[in-house]
Amino acid sequence: MKNPHFPHYNAVLTGSQLAYYLICKAIPVEIPHIANIEELWEIHGQTAIKFKEMGKSGLNDQHLADGRSYLDLKVQISRKMLEHCEFCENACQTNRTTEQLGFCGIPVTSRVSSVFLHYGEEPPLVPSGTIFFSGCTFNCVYCQNWDISTVGKRPPSEMRYNDERRSNGTPVDGKQLAVFADALTRQNANNINYVGGDPTPNLHTIIESMVYQDQSITQLWNSNFYNTIKSLNLLVDLMDFWLPDFKYGNNECAKRYSKITNYWDVLTRNLKFIYEWGSRDIIIRHLVMPGHFNCCTKPILKWIANEIPGTATNIMAQYHPEHEVNSKNYAEINRRVSHSEMVEAFSLAERLNIPYKLVS
Repeated sequence: MKNPHFPHYNAVLTGSQLAYYLICKAIPVEIPHIANIEELWEIHGQTAIKFKEMGKSGLNDQHLADGRSYLDLKVQISRKMLEHCEFCENACQTNRTTEQLGFCGIPVTSRVSSVFLHYGEEPPLVPSGTIFFSGCTFNCVYCQNWDISTVGKRPPSEMRYNDERRSNGTPVDGKQLAVFADALTRQNANNINYVGGDPTPNLHTIIESMVYQDQSITQLWNSNFYNTIKSLNLLVDLMDFWLPDFKYGNNECAKRYSKITNYWDVLTRNLKFIYEWGSRDIIIRHLVMPGHFNCCTKPILKWIANEIPGTATNIMAQYHPEHEVNSKNYAEINRRVSHSEMVEAFSLAERLNIPYKLVS
């Protein structure tokens, strides 16, 4: 479904612009045989300027760089970052190359739990070529995909499902992930949708897969958006579309229900980052939670209207008690969101001129 509200996405769909990752492949980069990560980041910063120039020109002729490219540089940096992982703001600094597990529960090898054409995403995005990864950078007590997100965080004996496909997933490298993406493209997906769990622990595999992809199709980052700035610097020149969650309007609710810190500070920083970079191909997802209008929904919608005006926002009513939520644990959210709460959220978005109807 083409929608002029998302200019770059629409241009990729119609073939008038290339997907960003193909532009990265067209930019040659000289990478020293021996270089530390600081030196690689310096080269990356210089090359990012070239990308901006090429991206703004509306490049539509696909070609590859002679030798190594900007994309190859991103692959190399992401691999080095694994040695003291800082993909997300949990900042474990775990050496995942030795198969150690950090907060996300995912070692160096990524796992994919399912791959399919998704017709339940926002209308402009369907059919969406969805790739679900195991593992997550959050521990949401109400997680509806807990069997995927908690992989690696608890022993197998505590998993309620034994289905390998859902509770563990298929190990993949960049080449296999590209095979999945190409298959979805042939099925006429409008985008390749990296989700989970959360895609962040698999950033290195996702970037590497683009070395083996060759179709001009939108690359979509569907995430809780708890990435570090370093991760965003790697992703911002690769992702054509952003689908970030904005769950909580303060740090306290995030700590209680998702077990992470500095949520508000990280989310607002990251959303400003992509907005100021120039991307308008963004749909923010806000899940309305019962009893959390004043502390979460209201400050979130006001911040969006004031700081990143014009950003499409999906105001969602899908919350229901799940995973660890019951009458004894987290009883205050042990119910569905009410009709009146949703009306209040939509009414506020209307008053703030937030475009929500096309995606909610």
